[in-house]
Amino acid sequence: MQQDVNGLLQAIYDGYQKPLRIIALAIGVPEKDVEDVVQETFISYYAHYPLDWEPGPMKHMLTTILRNKCIDYFRKYRREWLILDSDQFNEAWEAVFQYGHDLVDYMIDKEIEQDVKEAFAQLTESMKLAAKLYLVDGIPEREIAEMLDITPVACRARVSRAKKLLRKLLGDKYGV
Repeated sequence: MQQDVNGLLQAIYDGYQKPLRIIALAIGVPEKDVEDVVQETFISYYAHYPLDWEPGPMKHMLTTILRNKCIDYFRKYRREWLILDSDQFNEAWEAVFQYGHDLVDYMIDKEIEQDVKEAFAQLTESMKLAAKLYLVDGIPEREIAEMLDITPVACRARVSRAKKLLRKLLGDKYGV
Protein backbone atom coordinates (compact mmCIF):
# COMPACT_ATOMS: atom_id res chain seq x y z
CA MET A 1 0.00 0.00 0.00
CA GLN A 2 2.71 2.50 1.03
CA GLN A 3 4.65 1.55 -2.10
CA ASP A 4 1.61 2.48 -4.26
CA VAL A 5 1.33 5.87 -2.51
CA ASN A 6 5.04 6.52 -2.98
CA GLY A 7 4.80 5.58 -6.67
CA LEU A 8 1.78 7.84 -7.24
CA LEU A 9 3.42 10.73 -5.41
CA GLN A 10 6.65 10.28 -7.38
CA ALA A 11 4.69 10.22 -10.67
CA ILE A 12 2.87 13.43 -9.75
CA TYR A 13 6.14 15.09 -8.74
CA ASP A 14 7.93 14.00 -11.92
CA GLY A 15 5.05 15.13 -14.12
CA TYR A 16 4.36 18.54 -12.61
CA GLN A 17 7.45 19.87 -10.84
CA LYS A 18 9.00 21.50 -13.91
CA PRO A 19 5.85 23.37 -15.04
CA LEU A 20 5.19 24.49 -11.45
CA ARG A 21 8.73 25.85 -11.19
CA ILE A 22 8.25 27.76 -14.46
CA ILE A 23 4.97 29.22 -13.19
CA ALA A 24 6.50 30.27 -9.86
CA LEU A 25 9.37 31.99 -11.68
CA ALA A 26 6.94 33.66 -14.08
CA ILE A 27 4.86 34.97 -11.18
CA GLY A 28 7.98 36.51 -9.71
CA VAL A 29 9.21 34.22 -6.95
CA PRO A 30 13.00 34.58 -6.73
CA GLU A 31 14.90 31.60 -8.12
CA LYS A 32 16.41 30.80 -4.72
CA ASP A 33 12.90 30.33 -3.24
CA VAL A 34 11.13 28.58 -6.12
CA GLU A 35 12.03 25.09 -4.90
CA ASP A 36 10.55 25.80 -1.45
CA VAL A 37 7.29 27.13 -2.90
CA VAL A 38 6.96 24.14 -5.25
CA GLN A 39 7.69 21.67 -2.43
CA GLU A 40 5.08 23.35 -0.23
CA THR A 41 2.63 22.98 -3.12
CA PHE A 42 3.18 19.22 -3.33
CA ILE A 43 2.98 18.82 0.45
CA SER A 44 -0.32 20.70 0.56
CA TYR A 45 -1.71 18.68 -2.34
CA TYR A 46 -0.66 15.39 -0.71
CA ALA A 47 -2.26 16.41 2.61
CA HIS A 48 -5.64 17.39 1.16
CA TYR A 49 -6.33 15.75 -2.21
CA PRO A 50 -6.38 12.25 -3.71
CA LEU A 51 -3.26 11.09 -5.51
CA ASP A 52 -5.27 9.20 -8.13
CA TRP A 53 -7.22 12.14 -9.54
CA GLU A 54 -7.59 12.59 -13.26
CA PRO A 55 -4.82 14.77 -14.80
CA GLY A 56 -7.12 17.74 -15.55
CA PRO A 57 -8.43 18.38 -12.03
CA MET A 58 -5.03 17.51 -10.56
CA LYS A 59 -3.24 20.03 -12.78
CA HIS A 60 -5.81 22.71 -11.94
CA MET A 61 -5.55 22.06 -8.21
CA LEU A 62 -1.74 22.06 -8.25
CA THR A 63 -1.64 25.40 -10.10
CA THR A 64 -4.25 26.86 -7.73
CA ILE A 65 -2.27 25.71 -4.69
CA LEU A 66 0.93 27.08 -6.23
CA ARG A 67 -0.71 30.43 -6.91
CA ASN A 68 -1.84 30.60 -3.28
CA LYS A 69 1.61 29.58 -2.03
CA CYS A 70 3.13 32.38 -4.15
CA ILE A 71 0.68 34.86 -2.66
CA ASP A 72 1.63 33.63 0.82
CA TYR A 73 5.30 34.03 -0.09
CA PHE A 74 4.78 37.62 -1.24
CA ARG A 75 2.76 38.45 1.87
CA LYS A 76 5.44 36.95 4.10
CA TYR A 77 8.24 38.92 2.48
CA ARG A 78 6.08 41.97 1.63
CA ARG A 79 7.09 41.94 -2.01
CA GLU A 80 5.19 43.95 -4.58
CA TRP A 81 4.59 41.90 -7.71
CA LEU A 82 1.64 43.55 -9.39
CA ILE A 83 2.67 46.43 -11.61
CA LEU A 84 0.00 48.04 -13.73
CA ASP A 85 0.83 48.58 -17.37
CA SER A 86 3.72 46.14 -17.14
CA ASP A 87 4.60 43.72 -19.92
CA GLN A 88 6.30 41.54 -17.32
CA PHE A 89 2.98 41.13 -15.46
CA ASN A 90 1.15 40.17 -18.65
CA GLU A 91 3.89 37.71 -19.66
CA ALA A 92 3.73 36.08 -16.22
CA TRP A 93 0.01 35.45 -16.48
CA GLU A 94 0.34 34.16 -20.03
CA ALA A 95 2.96 31.67 -18.80
CA VAL A 96 0.64 30.59 -15.99
CA PHE A 97 -2.19 30.13 -18.49
CA GLN A 98 0.03 28.09 -20.80
CA TYR A 99 0.89 25.65 -18.01
CA GLY A 100 -2.59 24.94 -16.77
CA HIS A 101 -4.10 27.99 -15.11
CA ASP A 102 -7.83 27.53 -15.38
CA LEU A 103 -9.39 29.44 -18.30
CA VAL A 104 -12.14 30.92 -16.13
CA ASP A 105 -9.62 32.23 -13.56
CA TYR A 106 -7.46 33.61 -16.36
CA MET A 107 -10.41 35.44 -17.92
CA ILE A 108 -11.46 36.84 -14.54
CA ASP A 109 -7.91 38.07 -13.88
CA LYS A 110 -7.81 39.75 -17.29
CA GLU A 111 -11.22 41.35 -16.71
CA ILE A 112 -10.15 42.73 -13.32
CA GLU A 113 -6.91 44.03 -14.81
CA GLN A 114 -8.82 45.73 -17.63
CA ASP A 115 -11.37 47.26 -15.23
CA VAL A 116 -8.60 48.67 -13.03
CA LYS A 117 -6.77 50.08 -16.05
CA GLU A 118 -9.97 51.73 -17.30
CA ALA A 119 -10.66 53.17 -13.85
CA PHE A 120 -7.11 54.52 -13.61
CA ALA A 121 -7.48 56.07 -17.07
CA GLN A 122 -10.37 58.19 -15.78
CA LEU A 123 -8.20 59.80 -13.11
CA THR A 124 -6.54 63.14 -13.75
CA GLU A 125 -2.82 62.92 -14.48
CA SER A 126 -1.87 64.32 -11.08
CA MET A 127 -4.19 61.90 -9.24
CA LYS A 128 -3.10 58.98 -11.44
CA LEU A 129 0.59 59.46 -10.72
CA ALA A 130 0.12 59.95 -6.97
CA ALA A 131 -2.28 56.99 -6.74
CA LYS A 132 0.00 54.66 -8.72
CA LEU A 133 3.02 55.56 -6.62
CA TYR A 134 1.07 55.12 -3.38
CA LEU A 135 -1.36 52.27 -4.12
CA VAL A 136 0.68 50.17 -6.53
CA ASP A 137 4.30 50.93 -5.74
CA GLY A 138 3.71 51.35 -1.99
CA ILE A 139 5.75 54.53 -1.67
CA PRO A 140 4.89 56.64 1.42
CA GLU A 141 2.98 59.86 0.79
CA ARG A 142 5.77 62.08 2.14
CA GLU A 143 8.24 60.59 -0.39
CA ILE A 144 5.72 61.01 -3.19
CA ALA A 145 5.26 64.64 -2.17
CA GLU A 146 9.01 65.18 -2.44
CA MET A 147 9.16 63.40 -5.81
CA LEU A 148 6.30 65.48 -7.23
CA ASP A 149 7.49 68.67 -5.54
CA ILE A 150 4.17 69.23 -3.74
CA THR A 151 3.21 69.46 -0.09
CA PRO A 152 2.37 66.27 1.82
CA VAL A 153 -1.16 67.61 2.34
CA ALA A 154 -1.62 68.05 -1.43
CA CYS A 155 -0.29 64.54 -2.01
CA ARG A 156 -2.65 63.09 0.61
CA ALA A 157 -5.55 64.95 -1.03
CA ARG A 158 -4.68 63.59 -4.50
CA VAL A 159 -4.42 60.03 -3.21
CA SER A 160 -7.63 60.42 -1.25
CA ARG A 161 -9.55 61.79 -4.27
CA ALA A 162 -8.13 59.00 -6.45
CA LYS A 163 -9.17 56.30 -3.96
CA LYS A 164 -12.64 57.82 -3.69
CA LEU A 165 -13.05 57.90 -7.48
CA LEU A 166 -11.67 54.36 -7.87
CA ARG A 167 -14.13 53.12 -5.24
CA LYS A 168 -16.94 54.84 -7.12
CA LEU A 169 -15.84 53.37 -10.47
CA LEU A 170 -15.11 49.85 -9.24
CA GLY A 171 -17.41 49.65 -6.23
CA ASP A 172 -20.58 48.35 -7.83
CA LYS A 173 -18.79 45.53 -9.61
CA TYR A 174 -16.30 44.54 -6.90
CA GLY A 175 -17.98 45.69 -3.70
CA VAL A 176 -15.25 48.11 -2.64
